Amino acid sequence: MLEYTYTLEYMPEKDFDRLLMKTVRDIIKQRKLKIDYEGIIAPEDIAKEVFEAGVELLLRVGVFNVTTSQRILFSEESLKDALKSLPLEIKIGEGKDQRTLKPLIYNCEPIICEAGPSGTLVSSDIYFETMSIMASGNYIDAVGSGSINILHGREVKVRHSLEIDAAIFIAQTTRNALRYVGKSGLHINDVAITTPWAKIAAINREWGIRSSDSVLVAQMIELKTSEEHLSLAKSLNYHGIIVGNLMTPILGGYGGGVIGTAIISVAEHIAGVLIYNALKHYLSLTHIYYLNNTTKDGLRTISLVGQALKTRSKIISLYDCYTFSGGGTRELLLEVVAGAIVAKLSGLHGTGIGVAGGRFADQATGLESDLMCEVMKKMKITRKEDAEDVLKKIIDKYEYKILEKKKVERGKSIHELYDLKTLKPKDLWLKEVNLVRRELEDMGLIS
Repeated sequence: MLEYTYTLEYMPEKDFDRLLMKTVRDIIKQRKLKIDYEGIIAPEDIAKEVFEAGVELLLRVGVFNVTTSQRILFSEESLKDALKSLPLEIKIGEGKDQRTLKPLIYNCEPIICEAGPSGTLVSSDIYFETMSIMASGNYIDAVGSGSINILHGREVKVRHSLEIDAAIFIAQTTRNALRYVGKSGLHINDVAITTPWAKIAAINREWGIRSSDSVLVAQMIELKTSEEHLSLAKSLNYHGIIVGNLMTPILGGYGGGVIGTAIISVAEHIAGVLIYNALKHYLSLTHIYYLNNTTKDGLRTISLVGQALKTRSKIISLYDCYTFSGGGTRELLLEVVAGAIVAKLSGLHGTGIGVAGGRFADQATGLESDLMCEVMKKMKITRKEDAEDVLKKIIDKYEYKILEKKKVERGKSIHELYDLKTLKPKDLWLKEVNLVRRELEDMGLIS
């Protein structure tokens, strides 16, 4: 949206990438930032330093516009004004399905949890059933759409006119699914289409995206935007639709390890406020090799970013859980639980799940999403020390498989895990989820 004072400076994209990497390294060195704790949940003192480092990074390098090859540079005054202008709450959804979304500054606001096939493909012939299952969860406050790659027998290609048809199909089908399960006012967080301008076609009060919904506007890796994305954000603001700022910082990429990636992630949150006027932010961290964010280092990064935002701003951010494990597996559920614990204790709301890093179609189901939300809403543990003990037990049960295999095994599809006529989980999947739930009860995590 660029409502704040800014300047433009031409720079080749490769030079921006080099500047970004060098600046991150310099900031870490100058501020003497390091991980000097053994656990997962970040201490507040380090998190505050990471927030200030993120501010410094954004002021020094700006945001790169890939369309114009220009850096967008903001003044410190504009940045501070943008953060001050953020509301203390936003309303999502309508009627009985409306929720109030707040920054989790004091760990006392209600957790909002979204369910959906985050970043994963859903076949168009079972799209209605999949979204109906997602919306039917006991602990679900909103839904997020999945992508489709085949519509009416044709491939949905990026920047092709068929993307408009796909956007309309996704919006209509999701809205119909909400009506079918009796939650017609539930918030829809996006229309999962790649090309920004195609998303605008889904805006429709009766069958599509409403002003009580949101649409994601992505940042490209890292700290990058385009005229298409800026134009989409501007259109959404004119329509009164909530802008969701989608980030996918790469752990092991430009920022290097945990500290550098966390600094970039904080900068990208603030950039989303400045360039998109975003009110919701999606922390979709991804490991460079495993395409998940549930290893120890991934969760440390998530916690650092969440704690930094919570202690120093009113930014509302949601943890977008991406797993390594495939559908229908015990390891998938354990990854989801670990992510839920870290997000809850680090000041983040929840969204997802990106099953198996989004590698396979039709592997996202309702049960893993509902389990994540149940843990976030019913978690009894509040002390960091107790949480670390539980996290270690859970992570030790799956992380070694990730680090050893480095290649995900294909899990089960929703066809194998659900009866798509009744929209009920099959016994084998329900049994697995209940077994994990009982383990969590025995650990004292939930009751």
